Amino acid sequence: MKIKTNAWRFALPASAAMAMLITVGCSQGTTKKDVANAQKNVQEQQQDTAQAQKEGQQNIAEAQRNAQERTANKPVTPEEQNEAQQKVANAQQKAAENVAQEQQETREAQTKLEITQQNYQATHDRDAYVKDVNQKLANYKQQIDQLKQQASSAQGANKQALQQQIDTVQNQYDRAQNALDNLKDANVKDWQAHQNNVQVALRQLDNSMQSIRR
Repeated sequence: MKIKTNAWRFALPASAAMAMLITVGCSQGTTKKDVANAQKNVQEQQQDTAQAQKEGQQNIAEAQRNAQERTANKPVTPEEQNEAQQKVANAQQKAAENVAQEQQETREAQTKLEITQQNYQATHDRDAYVKDVNQKLANYKQQIDQLKQQASSAQGANKQALQQQIDTVQNQYDRAQNALDNLKDANVKDWQAHQNNVQVALRQLDNSMQSIRR
């Protein structure tokens, strides 16, 4: 049974829509500060790598000078010659290890920066989507509230039929809200996997609301 309603105005007035504050309310995400911190970490690691290279070159040069001073202008035994050469080799190996370690940490920092940037973009996209859905749900809630007001003044069969319609759209509204809550609680990189559930719930709700309008 269709209920004729003479007070249906589902669209929010422009001023009300502009004034309504929609809170995203997602459980976690990546911020600009996170990206800035990751960028800073890369820069620091690059500086550490450059410093390790500089110190390594200095240590190698010092080992070479010491070896030259030790063996210059005086007889040395083969053992002493080998010891001096070994110290140079040790300095070279240590320098190479230090630089390799810093380079590895720089690569890890760069990888983390890339992931952080990706998560920041995902956070931005998710929050924009959530804000849009929140606005739609706010509009639907206003429409449902209008229906409830009409039901409160209706009588007899009209009241019963209208209440059935209200129960249907209220349940669909709740399902859409729950689907959105699940999306907001999901890991930011997985939010799109929950998007279809929200879309289906919104489509069902919208279809029901359209049938009431007719």
